[in-house]
Amino acid sequence: MALLSALILSSVCTGQTSTPTNLNRVFSKGEKLAYQIRSHITAENRGRGLSTWLPTDLDINYNFTARVTEMRADGIAVMHYERPTMTQINGEGFDDSGIKTSVEKVNLDALLTLSPVNEILEQKDLSKKPSKPEDDELSVHPATQGAQAFFQPFISDIHRLSLFIGGVEDSLDFAPKLPLAPVKIGDTWKRTVGFQPQKLKGKDGKSAVQRLDYTYTYLGPMTSNGKKVLRVEAKLNFSTDLSEYFKQVLAEQASETNVKKIPLHFDSVIDFDLDPVTHDTLLGVGQTEGGYQVFLEETGDDPIVEERFKGNTTLELKGKRIVAASK
Repeated sequence: MALLSALILSSVCTGQTSTPTNLNRVFSKGEKLAYQIRSHITAENRGRGLSTWLPTDLDINYNFTARVTEMRADGIAVMHYERPTMTQINGEGFDDSGIKTSVEKVNLDALLTLSPVNEILEQKDLSKKPSKPEDDELSVHPATQGAQAFFQPFISDIHRLSLFIGGVEDSLDFAPKLPLAPVKIGDTWKRTVGFQPQKLKGKDGKSAVQRLDYTYTYLGPMTSNGKKVLRVEAKLNFSTDLSEYFKQVLAEQASETNVKKIPLHFDSVIDFDLDPVTHDTLLGVGQTEGGYQVFLEETGDDPIVEERFKGNTTLELKGKRIVAASK
């Protein structure tokens, strides 16, 4: 009996018998949230016939805002989303080319209909598109030369994929995907998300999409950076052959080489801190480790490009305020 009493007391103290928690977001008309994304990847790359791994660093950063313009039934919010630019910083590589910073004007401007579980139900593009597409400066990676240069845009997209840098729907901007029902500490739920990095266009104008399977776990209330938060952990174990994806990415160019297979793998863990009342994401910190190889038909089991990498991405709420409706 004493042992049973001790176990019950322990369960109460650790919150295991707590009632389920509803993690739905609570939006308010007029609220404006300002976020920043900061990501970094350290990659070691080598080409065919090389034994030495060549290191390089890459950062991709951007800021975005989301303002609630309308509230609808069932807690659904209409938001004005804006992401004007994205900045890429290429670190010093093996070629001593120095640090290079480039800014891309992505001009993401959209009206989003967002559910309380962070699902985008509808998206209306408000941006003014340029008459012709600009050069994609962010697709050049300094760690590839010679024959490997053909794969530069594709390699850049792999980095964006592993860092969760994409469009509005599939980046970390509206993460985590929350559970549909109340959860207790230790409960898990799964979501499959379609992901398409920036500038991923095929000849028909459609985007190549990869499916990412997340497993979320509710870890409960805790203190983070001196604040009371609710912690949600996301895990992703991704392993696939990207050869078909590659053909969609480079369209007609893909026919110039006989790609046999492109095995890619990476494992990610992302910790999200939610506001205990509104369930806004206050902070998201992700760690990723993985690698890939590119094999051609004529080279057999000798990869023409291979890379191993470690990355991290941070989503942080920098400010929240109420904005009066424009007249």
